[in-house]
Amino acid sequence: MSDSRYSQVENSNNRRLDELSNKLSTFRNINRDIGSQAAADNSFIDEMQNSFGALMLNIKNSSTRLARSMLAGNNIWRMVGLSLLVCFIIYNMFKLF
Repeated sequence: MSDSRYSQVENSNNRRLDELSNKLSTFRNINRDIGSQAAADNSFIDEMQNSFGALMLNIKNSSTRLARSMLAGNNIWRMVGLSLLVCFIIYNMFKLF
């Protein structure tokens, strides 16, 4: 092989290696971005899971307190239910006429 042909092949190989290096650098940057986005998403999911856990605990406590109060004062809840029923009936009667 002549020196000029050898230098052309060497220059071509160097150019291709530079292109490959640039592509590899791009893929590394994309991989790093994907990794950081996945970590952020996992953090967000953990925060949402904690929030929903706290919400479920609050709902459970509220329903327990409601059930306890309903059992403590049956007459009051009957009167409230009856008054709501009367209001509903009166509302429907006015709506019809």
